[in-house]
Amino acid sequence: MVTKKRPVVESKRIAGGHAQAFPGWVPAKSLLDHSRSYAFFLFPALGPRTITISCLGILAFALTGCTFRQPFQPTASHTTDETTEESSVPTAVELLAPLRSRQQQLTSLRGLARVTYKDNQEKGTVRQAVAVATPDHFRVELFSPIGIAALVTTDGQRLAAFFPKEKTIYRGTANAENAARFLRVMLSAGDIARLLLGLPFSIPPEENAVVRLDVDRDWYVLSIPDEGGSSQTLTFDARKRHLLKWEAVNSDGRATARMALAEYRTVQGQEFPFEIVLTDLQGGQEAGIYYERVEVNPTLADSLFMLAPITGVQEIDLDTPAS
Repeated sequence: MVTKKRPVVESKRIAGGHAQAFPGWVPAKSLLDHSRSYAFFLFPALGPRTITISCLGILAFALTGCTFRQPFQPTASHTTDETTEESSVPTAVELLAPLRSRQQQLTSLRGLARVTYKDNQEKGTVRQAVAVATPDHFRVELFSPIGIAALVTTDGQRLAAFFPKEKTIYRGTANAENAARFLRVMLSAGDIARLLLGLPFSIPPEENAVVRLDVDRDWYVLSIPDEGGSSQTLTFDARKRHLLKWEAVNSDGRATARMALAEYRTVQGQEFPFEIVLTDLQGGQEAGIYYERVEVNPTLADSLFMLAPITGVQEIDLDTPAS
């Protein structure tokens, strides 16, 4: 094993393929941070030392002319506030209870997914294998037709990215900056794990919440104020109480980020969204996870989220300043 400092690395592109580490399975991706005002696709000013290797996760530029589904695009509609129809509109506590229960019960996941990405200039799709364990462990494998093209894994403390073709492993602290080097999204390990699990980045407290009934869409819209005049809005299906959309709204009332969830299916007794789309409404970028198969709460070994040294493979420390 040869250890080197972090070099300047050119951007590469990787195509999709089939999984090896998860026999019969394949994966997902993740997202962002506008200094935590939920504009997730912005990057830090890292200069030439930024490592934008192969856009793992949501930015897998296997430019194969994929067809994108129309994202969740709600239109303006009539609403009825909670004071008008108290008998039919649930409280914030009642709406959030199933979501909190799913968060508590869903502790791990393994699956196959088709991952899409698009912005104003490019779009792409790839199939991946993903494994997740709460609160902040994940492993994403991207495949080429001849095997594993890249692997990114973290135990919440350390992050490792392995590129077999380059015979290189990158290691560093599992922070948002290092995740962005490979996933090109500024999210913590915990936020990436929640995204892959189909959960909003946080479930806000119910204090001062307002519930409205969207009569046209048959949705319940829950608005919860944050500090500084911003707010979070969660939209639920009025019949099944599934979370359909989470939005971050700034003090001007404009949504800056959106997570849309759809295609709920019952998996081992739990309702799980097989379609998860994260959109940066300020930056014009969108990433989608379309699960093909999901296993909930599998037993995943801790070793799955760590990467041991490999003979003949050089190692680069992400946390060491480039000379």
